Amino acid sequence: MRPADVTPAEAALGNAARLLREELLRDGRPLRDLVAQDAWKAFLRFARIPFDTPGTTDCDGLPFQYGTYAFDGPPTFLLDFTRQFESVDEHGGHESRCTAKSGSPPPRR
Repeated sequence: MRPADVTPAEAALGNAARLLREELLRDGRPLRDLVAQDAWKAFLRFARIPFDTPGTTDCDGLPFQYGTYAFDGPPTFLLDFTRQFESVDEHGGHESRCTAKSGSPPPRR
């Protein structure tokens, strides 16, 4: 899907996770078969989709993190791409995230 293919209705923040998943599955391979480079390319396409945000400073961000972590098992190199949105409604501001993570054990030395 190209950014120009996304209709205004699809650009609602509630559709962000679905659109990210579609980008990840775009080449027809299962998620478990994707490598970090595949996730990065899909995330770049996802980052180009213009979502319906309030237009305020920092309402649509692209933070990332990487490193070797051992949260729930052996050390794993983790690449974490996030698209972070801010939305404002009658209840105030809200933050939403769509994250693609890719990890593998670090190489042996």
